[in-house]
Amino acid sequence: MPFARKICKIHKRPVSIAEKPILYRAILYILLAAQCSLAQTYLTVKSKPGDGLYTLLRRYSLPTDMIAVAKFKDINKGGLRKNDQLLAGRNYQLPVLIVPYDGLSIASSLGLDDKKIVDQIDQYNFKTYQAGLRQQPYTRSKLLWLPLHLWTPSAEKPLDQSTPETATGKITPRSQALKGCLFYLDAGHGGPDPGAIGRRGKDFLYEDEYAYDITLRLAKRLAEYGAAVQMIVQDPNDGIRDSAILAYDTDERYCDNSAISHDLAQRLADRAAIVNRLHRRNKTRYRRQIALILHVDSRSNAQRIDIFYYYQHGVQESRVLAEILHNTIEKKYHAAQPGRGYDSSISTRNLHMLSALDPTTVYIELGNIRNPKDQERFIIPDNRQAVANWLCEGLLEAVRKMK
Repeated sequence: MPFARKICKIHKRPVSIAEKPILYRAILYILLAAQCSLAQTYLTVKSKPGDGLYTLLRRYSLPTDMIAVAKFKDINKGGLRKNDQLLAGRNYQLPVLIVPYDGLSIASSLGLDDKKIVDQIDQYNFKTYQAGLRQQPYTRSKLLWLPLHLWTPSAEKPLDQSTPETATGKITPRSQALKGCLFYLDAGHGGPDPGAIGRRGKDFLYEDEYAYDITLRLAKRLAEYGAAVQMIVQDPNDGIRDSAILAYDTDERYCDNSAISHDLAQRLADRAAIVNRLHRRNKTRYRRQIALILHVDSRSNAQRIDIFYYYQHGVQESRVLAEILHNTIEKKYHAAQPGRGYDSSISTRNLHMLSALDPTTVYIELGNIRNPKDQERFIIPDNRQAVANWLCEGLLEAVRKMK
């Protein structure tokens, strides 16, 4: 999954495994450097008479669960008959990436240090070669077959300054003040869950779309200061958008490419598990890891609120972070709108996304999506950018003080 919708494009036609390895090497460099998943190079195979979707997946030792089937259908739009039957003799793309092997190891080829996953990728390549599904082993062809259910680039490659272009535009370095810091940014809801819904004239405002847009803007800003950023929820085709009314869709997924559950308890458990897994994996890579959970509140139409913050109970660093964010944004509001006043709060609260997360975490409510004045914080793109900028300034201050 991408950090955001990517603007680079690679080879729209299916690519045969017989093409020259240098092509795949070039594609991988672009894929991993820009995380350009909209143009991933999938393994392309020809169906046999009588093949169905499940038959083809099993032939290539791929899972046939709901996520795997949905991925196959997504990358082969319009290529299936009724009852998931395939068209005989047609080329289909499998949820398996073709990437170059550097001649040293799978780990160095992918920048991957999880031995269990490395072994699973090795076993998959050996098994498919033994079954006669590929003509040469990867050590000879210098091409790895990389099933998406075993590995996803975005889970291993947080956004940082080495990512040259995204749908947010080019990341222009400002300083290295946040170098060595990794931020986990979780935009609330997504997928089948729109979150809170407000009304603006004839238009509806959806929490997940506005929380996601502000989170993307914050991610880009943090990267400009040298930080690595991991978006927990990602949308394959929505980058930063400058329209007032953000169109609603349900195609968001988690950064490990897993689906967002319809069940609330499962959604929360999945998000916490992803953050904690990445936190453990990255302990030795970054000097500091921080998680921010961004939501939009829903209260009565008449209740105007400002941004407020929840910290982890009993975690002093979380409380200090919340206070610094609050104080920074309060100063910015007073400077931008003298005399307006600022009504905000800092407190702890028994929320799963605070109690279950291992890194220092702050949960932020960005305003009331049903209040007409608060809505201006969301529907005006410059206001969304201002909130992102101010949160970034608060994080810069916090990292300086928390050394």
